[in-house]
Amino acid sequence: MEAMSSDASTPSDGTTDPASEAARPPGGTDRAIEPDEQVTTSNGEDDEGPSRGTLRDVADSLGISSAVALRALRGLDDIKPQMRERVRETAERLHYPLEELVEETDQRGVVAVLVNTMRNTWISDLVRAIRIELSATGRSAVVVPTRRRVPEYPVAADTDAIESLVHLGVDGFLMISDLADMDSVLSATGDRPFVGIGCSKQFVGHIDTVRIDDEVGQGLLVDHLVGLGHREIAHVGGVGAAVARERAEAFRKAMERHGLGELARVEPGDFTEQVGQTAGSMLLRGSQVPTAVTCANDVTAVGVLSAAREAGYSVPEQLAVAGYGNTSLASSGISQITSVDPNSSRLGALAAQFLVERVSGHEVAARDVAVAPSIVVRRTSSAGPRPETTRRKRISVD
Repeated sequence: MEAMSSDASTPSDGTTDPASEAARPPGGTDRAIEPDEQVTTSNGEDDEGPSRGTLRDVADSLGISSAVALRALRGLDDIKPQMRERVRETAERLHYPLEELVEETDQRGVVAVLVNTMRNTWISDLVRAIRIELSATGRSAVVVPTRRRVPEYPVAADTDAIESLVHLGVDGFLMISDLADMDSVLSATGDRPFVGIGCSKQFVGHIDTVRIDDEVGQGLLVDHLVGLGHREIAHVGGVGAAVARERAEAFRKAMERHGLGELARVEPGDFTEQVGQTAGSMLLRGSQVPTAVTCANDVTAVGVLSAAREAGYSVPEQLAVAGYGNTSLASSGISQITSVDPNSSRLGALAAQFLVERVSGHEVAARDVAVAPSIVVRRTSSAGPRPETTRRKRISVD
């Protein structure tokens, strides 16, 4: 992927990720909080049968890689018979769709992964999980940028490219995050199966969706910062996409839950470093400077860190900063940014499974799963609020 409203974890068709409930802490935390490993995508058994596990679920249960699990399920000779039997038993217990398995040499088609930008570094984690899950069914994935123009937020998607993919015969489409002009995007895909990943809640009920539970994610950040003593906490985001506005609203709800609603400040910003730096500079001006800042993503957090450096604020002693996405930017030795881990491997695996089921003729109402994130605490938020004496004051010059 705070104030936990029921609509974030109880989707319209009844499907949910129980880890969302498990990850909701009663109070502040300054440590990593991981969701339950075994996660189902529906409540028990229904008319469609028991919930299906993913290839990653099978591998994690046995402490092996997804590649080894797949080779074992295919009965390849390089996997010992005892391991092959254990993997198959685990797959049956977790209701992994064994009927979808194909031989390694078979290729049944290609899935297109639509992205709104190639700058978002968490996309690579999602694509890896998607490809692993698709490989079990003999499918491969191609990543396709869909922005018609270079600017970060164009007015139209590249529907010509999408229509070309349809003519080439792709099995279906996976959409990562929100795309511009979604009506045109869906129209261009025709009758091909379509699944959204990490997208806004506004698509729930219209297409299959596998989302980050952003209310849990923002709640974990605010809980952590409040637990350190921070009260004047700001958020940079809310601009550029519906999911950005939802994260900003989740931040406000989390602050209200702690009785800090009046102190919650949202500085407009998108998902870019440049705008993050501008927003950070605005926050650090004047007499009401926050002691902590949460951001819409890790790239924005890097921009805020740059603004803090230029303004002479040391991090985390004078300003705590947190991102979202747990990308390589956050974990690098230079930045060490506290961030929310959206559980990209589960997002990608579940979305790929949904698409394969649709391609295979699985006809049910649009499904929605909100996957529980976790918080990874690093250096940028390892201190409480700065002392009153070090806060900057506005200087008036006559």
